[in-house]
Amino acid sequence: MSIEPRTATVNVLVTKTLPVAEPEWCTGHDDRAQFLTDITHNGPEITARITVAGATATFLTAWISQSPYLPDPEPLPVLAIEIDGDIINCGPDDVRTFTRLVRAHCDVLDGLAVELERVRDGAAQ
Repeated sequence: MSIEPRTATVNVLVTKTLPVAEPEWCTGHDDRAQFLTDITHNGPEITARITVAGATATFLTAWISQSPYLPDPEPLPVLAIEIDGDIINCGPDDVRTFTRLVRAHCDVLDGLAVELERVRDGAAQ
C-alpha cells in the first residue's frame, strides 16, 4: 500500500468533474452524477456465506466506509456492517463489541446443535 495521497475524479450534478481526495483503501466510484455530499469512499466487501442443502445464504457483509462531505461528516473511516438489510456504522470499539456478541450467539447456536442432536436421537427411537 502506498502512503501517497490519491485523488479520484467524480461527476457532480452541475455536470463538471471535481477531484476529491481518495483513501488508498477505496475501491473507486461509479460515474453517475451526484452531489458532493453523496460521495462515499467504500473498501472491498467481505461477506460470510453458508450453503446448506444446495441453498446459499449470505450474511454479515462488511466494508470500510467514509462519507467525508456530509453536513455532519465522518472524520474517520468506519466499518459498515449489513445485517438484514440494515447498515450499522461502527468504530473499532463498536466492532469489538459486535464480534463479542456474535461469538456469544455462536456459542448459543452450538448449544442448540447439541440439543437438536438429542431431540433427533430421541425421535429416532
